[in-house]
Amino acid sequence: MGRERRFKIDVFTPETLPMERLAEYMLQFAKLLGEPEHVHFIDVNAGSAVLRARVEEVVLSKVERRLSEALRGQGDVVALKALQSLDDLLAEDNAVGQLLDDGGAEIIAFPGRNRPKPLEYGPFREDGVLEGMIIKIGGKGASVPIWLQDGETVYKNCTARRPLARKLAKHYDAGLLRVSGSGSWMRLATGAWLMRSFEIKDFEVLDDAPLAEVIRRLHGVEGSDWGDDPLSDLARLRTGEGVN
Repeated sequence: MGRERRFKIDVFTPETLPMERLAEYMLQFAKLLGEPEHVHFIDVNAGSAVLRARVEEVVLSKVERRLSEALRGQGDVVALKALQSLDDLLAEDNAVGQLLDDGGAEIIAFPGRNRPKPLEYGPFREDGVLEGMIIKIGGKGASVPIWLQDGETVYKNCTARRPLARKLAKHYDAGLLRVSGSGSWMRLATGAWLMRSFEIKDFEVLDDAPLAEVIRRLHGVEGSDWGDDPLSDLARLRTGEGVN
């Protein structure tokens, strides 16, 4: 025996809730309840989509305490993340939800689509620095479009005045650069920062030589006291150990 805990989604029925989405809800519902050996999925009720789970009596008090702590923003981090993930799923589906007991009383209300919308800020203009390799350059006009790639990130909104662009063109696909200038940024509702534009005003070529080559050069500097283990020497410099 045991007690039911139900998760209700207002915009779906069992016939309209996609299976893959059902699996996402079920996973987070299970993480919220915890006690995986003693919590069992029953079915999805007719009417609104209601996910039904049975909690064994032996762990009921633990599950209730887990839910109560999560609602207060305390307790197990897995439960806290699941609480947020369930509300995120509901918001994405333009839905609201409820966690109910077996008598239909509400335990937790999930605002979903009704939660306050995060604000966007900006744009802000600020001086900054980018690093990467030029992978595209060219265009008409006094301001020349430039694409700069830094690993998996590609900055497509960079520009430079034509005289500087001619100098930058010599470094096309030819190594790493550090460019400085002025950027326009926005803080999105998700909390991420979006670069809307970046005007390059100066640059420098970065040395992307392999570590072994850098160490070879250090050994060749006249008057240097680099030993046979330059990595240890670098570590001592960072910590100040053995430095007079």
